[in-house]
Amino acid sequence: MLAPLVGVPLTVMTFYLKGLREQQAGRYADLSGRTSLIGDELRRAVEDIGQIRRDFATKEEWLRETMWARGRIETLSAAVMRTKTELESQGGLVATSKHTHRLVAEMAKKAGIDGAQPDARDDGESR
Repeated sequence: MLAPLVGVPLTVMTFYLKGLREQQAGRYADLSGRTSLIGDELRRAVEDIGQIRRDFATKEEWLRETMWARGRIETLSAAVMRTKTELESQGGLVATSKHTHRLVAEMAKKAGIDGAQPDARDDGESR
């Protein structure tokens, strides 16, 4: 006899509480989705502000960056010139040593020293 008096209200309360829990879960999911979207938009806004700062640098910043780049280019140019000079001086030394070797071999041949032959790679040029 008490079963219908207790069972029906208890069932109604159970369904009501279950509905509240589902509603809260739905609202939580919606809220977390919105929070995620706001975070993404905030990150994009920060990136855009950074890009604007790069695009609209002050004259002093631009001048400082230009002078730094110019200094680096001058340093690189000096290194290239030193390397070029060293290569040219070494190239002259190589040509001189080849010419000297060729002359010594010819002198040895004319003097009659056995086994002395001019360089087989001799191209006939004299320097």
